[in-house]
Amino acid sequence: MHRIAQHVAAAAAAALTAAALTGCAGPATSAGSPGSGGTTGTGSAPVPPTAETTPVAATTSAAKPAAKPTSKTVPSDVSQLKRLGIDIGPGVLIDVADDGVDRWMQIGEKSVDFTGTTKTDTTMMSFKPARVAANTEATRNRVVIQPPFWNEDAEGPGYCVADTPGAPLKLELCDAGKPAQVWTVVPAGDSGQFELKGRHGILRVDGGKLTTGTTGRTGLQTIRFAE
Repeated sequence: MHRIAQHVAAAAAAALTAAALTGCAGPATSAGSPGSGGTTGTGSAPVPPTAETTPVAATTSAAKPAAKPTSKTVPSDVSQLKRLGIDIGPGVLIDVADDGVDRWMQIGEKSVDFTGTTKTDTTMMSFKPARVAANTEATRNRVVIQPPFWNEDAEGPGYCVADTPGAPLKLELCDAGKPAQVWTVVPAGDSGQFELKGRHGILRVDGGKLTTGTTGRTGLQTIRFAE
């Protein structure tokens, strides 16, 4: 029993000595840890970003407003008409040519026809170059017909003579580029005579009235109103 107690006491003393030595040594460090006496390492691997920290690219972007269409136009080329003696600009009478009588375009109470026989405000017209997208062979000699009396004090676009599917014509507020208000002056030779082609065809005058038939005269001419 005495020997057993000695062995137990010796084992306990050895355990206490080992524990004391371990505490003095401090915590172990790995060779790759910063500050250790071993080979310098690269440190811990970077932690992949989580969904909360990763910026997400926008899947849609605000659409830019569509550019407004521009409507740039130019006056139709009417130089040929001027060379032929067809008056562009000043007040004129639009006369049925070679019929031996005075039959002029006239603004009536409800319509426009060729019933004019005297110079008045109702028979004075004016050819003005129409606005076109670009000057080409197809767009030259285009005009609008504006009676000066109805446009002298007009606050706005003024008034223009418009073609109609039937006969006669009509006077309405000008609307730039409106097909019914654009007329093509078609020269008839080099005499200054011409035909007026509207949206619905060539004008024909029979006995002072416009007609949609195949009879009547198509040749017209301008006469200076001031003459």
